[in-house]
Amino acid sequence: MSLNYSIAMMGNPLKKEEPKKAYAKAQTNGELNLKELSTLIASKCTVHQADVSAVLIATTECMLEVLKAGKQVDFGDLGAFRLQINSGGAPSADLFTSDYIKGVNIQFVPGEELQVIFQGLKFNLVPTRAAQAAVIKAQKAGKTTVDISGKNGSSDSESPDEI
Repeated sequence: MSLNYSIAMMGNPLKKEEPKKAYAKAQTNGELNLKELSTLIASKCTVHQADVSAVLIATTECMLEVLKAGKQVDFGDLGAFRLQINSGGAPSADLFTSDYIKGVNIQFVPGEELQVIFQGLKFNLVPTRAAQAAVIKAQKAGKTTVDISGKNGSSDSESPDEI
């Protein structure tokens, strides 16, 4: 199995004067919605798709409730979910108040078995979605060349620095 990726030129936000460097960005090639996931799970066991959907929806609701209560949700070999706080820094601990808290994210920590599964993963370089869209647009316009530099008024959703 291989994971598609494209290349993006990104700068260090803390050191804007440094030159941009090339980084890999994972490129998804689709989505599996709840109904499709439920159908796939049902095909691997004796439970009906509607029952699987109900359990997945209830699992999500319970997980959010438990996370809000400050607990970590552990899914065994899959991994664990917990809340993570993003905050600004106060000059000292005695001056810190909840006003410094900017938001909360859900952090996922993969389990050991899930971490091992990525060790043999292969990587496949593909064009960015913006480059793919530019090619399709050019084909529809009957053009034989494509400018993906973003310098000619391109309004693609991805940065012109993505290759």
